Amino acid sequence: MKRLWAAVVILAVLLGTALWNAWYARTFTGELIQRLERAQVLAVQDRWEEASQLSQEAFQSWRDHDFYLHVFMRHSDTDQILGSFRALEQYLALEEPDQYNAANAQLMTQLELLSEMEQPSLTNIL
Repeated sequence: MKRLWAAVVILAVLLGTALWNAWYARTFTGELIQRLERAQVLAVQDRWEEASQLSQEAFQSWRDHDFYLHVFMRHSDTDQILGSFRALEQYLALEEPDQYNAANAQLMTQLELLSEMEQPSLTNIL
């Protein structure tokens, strides 16, 4: 009987960790996406310096969560997002609106997909 309870406790801990990770991934990526959306609005208004600052804040937040990202997320996905942040920096420095808007949209999509992969859904289970 003790083995059964130990198995139930282990299963509950794993389920709790998975649900916490899903919530945290959605919250974290949502905050990054909001910053990037505000940066895009600023860029459209030719306020490049402010857009760059917001994008830098989003990137710094990404780097601050490096341990979490490498423990819970696929490395290929996090590496791809890191590359997108780097490309975004270059387009901001050049103040190229077309390339910046495309790169920013791609980065936001990658962040959304990263969050979606962690959500408990039938699609992810199957």
